[in-house]
Order: sequence, then C-alpha cells, then structure tokens
Amino acid sequence: MRTPFRFILSLLGRANSHEATELITGADETKVVSNEPVMKSALKTHIKNLEGEQRVYDATLESFIKTNQFSLSIAEKNCFGFETGYRDLCKLFAIGHYLPSVADSEVVEHFFSAQQYAILWLRQMNQPKGEFIPFQYQGVDFAIPAQGRTEYIQSLDWLDMLYLTIVTGRNEDLNLLIELLHKGQVAWRSEQGRYHLEIVLHMLGLQASCDITDLINRFIAHIQREGQTPKERIPSYHGITVTLGFFDVMQAIHQQDQVAYNLSMHRALDMHKEWWTHDKDFKTDPKGYISLHLLTAAKYAYEKYGYTLDVKSDYIPSYLYQR
Repeated sequence: MRTPFRFILSLLGRANSHEATELITGADETKVVSNEPVMKSALKTHIKNLEGEQRVYDATLESFIKTNQFSLSIAEKNCFGFETGYRDLCKLFAIGHYLPSVADSEVVEHFFSAQQYAILWLRQMNQPKGEFIPFQYQGVDFAIPAQGRTEYIQSLDWLDMLYLTIVTGRNEDLNLLIELLHKGQVAWRSEQGRYHLEIVLHMLGLQASCDITDLINRFIAHIQREGQTPKERIPSYHGITVTLGFFDVMQAIHQQDQVAYNLSMHRALDMHKEWWTHDKDFKTDPKGYISLHLLTAAKYAYEKYGYTLDVKSDYIPSYLYQR
C-alpha cells in the first residue's frame, strides 16, 4: 500500500492548518504541483543561532571531559558515567555537525561514541550483579560492576539507541536492544507511542507483523479519533509528521523505487522540520537537529540498494552513513 502525500497533508492540516499551509506554499523549501514537490538541491534546517550553539557545544564538551577525568582519578577504576556521557555525546554530535569549528571527523567520533556509551549503560544496568563490564578510556582499563536492575526505557529513547546502532553498523549490539524489548523493558507514554514503535520495527525488518496495512489503518484511525484533548493532539501530530513520513520513505525503499524514495524523503524531511518547529521549546532541542529516523532510513537504502539522495539536508549528514 502507498500512503498518498495529499492524504498525509490532509491529516497535517487537521492537526495544524497554519503550519500545513506553510509546508505547501513555502517558497524557499518546496512547492506542491499536482500533489508532488519539485525537488530542490538543498533543504534548509531550522538551526540559526550558531554563536549560541557554539557556547552550548563548548560547555557540554567541557562537562563531558571533566566527568571522564573524574572517573580516571578513581583508583579502583570501577566507576564511569555512561548515562551522562551518552546524553552529552548526543548533544555534541547534533550541535557539532552545524559548527564550522567542528570537523566532520569529530562529529563522527561523537556519534560512534554515543552509541558505545548507550550500549555500555544498558549493559551496566541489566547484566546480573557480580558481573563486570570491561571498558577502556584513554588507554586505561576499567571494570564496571553490573547493577542487575530491571529498568524501563521510554520507547523514543530506545529507538534513538536503535537508530544509532544501525547507522554505526554495530549490528551485534542489536541483540541487547531486542532482548530488552522482548523482556518488556521498553515502555511508551501513549497508545500512539506503541503504534509508532511497532511501525518502525516492522519497516526495519526487526519485528514481523501479520498485516502492516491493518496496523497502519488502526494507527491512522487512532490519530484521527474525535474528541482529542490538546494534550492528546500532540502525540497525534507526531504520528502525522514523523511516523507516517518514515513509513512512506521505508515503503518506497522496500518497493525498490528510487524516484519514490527521493520524493518521500524530501517530504519526510519537511515534516521533520514541521514537528521540531511547531513549538518554540522544540526549536532549540538538539534532538531535532539531526533526524535519526530518516538517517537510519537513508543508511538502510544506501546499504541495501545503493540509493543516494537527490536532496541535501543537514538533518541527515551523508558522511555519517556513507562510510
């Protein structure tokens, strides 16, 4: 099944008619003629205040280094801040990608290190007590005691770790992530979050679904339901701009249609921007600076079929997946 772009736009219009109109008529981004966009060589992102971002980057890097230096100062070498390090590194690669002062190679290092810290953090939490997690930092060997805790991870956080693992190509780490899912340790805040998780996993080939058409139809019925409160409309808007955009891209890839892939990716990038600019607080959240779900789709298409993108966007840095 195909998800027509005009249908997605109709849902977008119901969620936020003003922003949907901007999406259709924005002269510098894309124009819709006969319900299809005219492809452009570049798509602008919403990141603007680079001086401010440089200050955030510098402060985050300083904090990251200080935390790790503190771990180095502990004689027993049995303590390391994987969780805080992971969150710092995610901020560093997202912001660093936009800064002229940060080389692409540094962004790649932050990106790959973020994935490593995420997996080490999960191992530290979930491996049985009495076990140790070996780790080396700056040539120093650490042995971190496992905590043996049953921790729940929010589905969107878990998906970010999944995306990092796929893009870095460390497929052996997928086993731990899928194990946590099967053990029921991945939680979602809403019914829409559960649908989003199932759709993403199915389209990446990580979870079989007997009928993806039925799953999508139930998802659309859920986000279109009547009587939603303002609070409930927020995840529905995420479903329209993020979930359906990703589904459309992955469907084109599975159908081995490179033209449709490029068209759907262009639309999905527009919708990513819509989501991360619909609220003033979202605009400065580094989580929206790089689209991990679309970066993962681009990696999937490139690895499986050699597809490259006609559109250039800082939301999906090609140097992170074309390696």
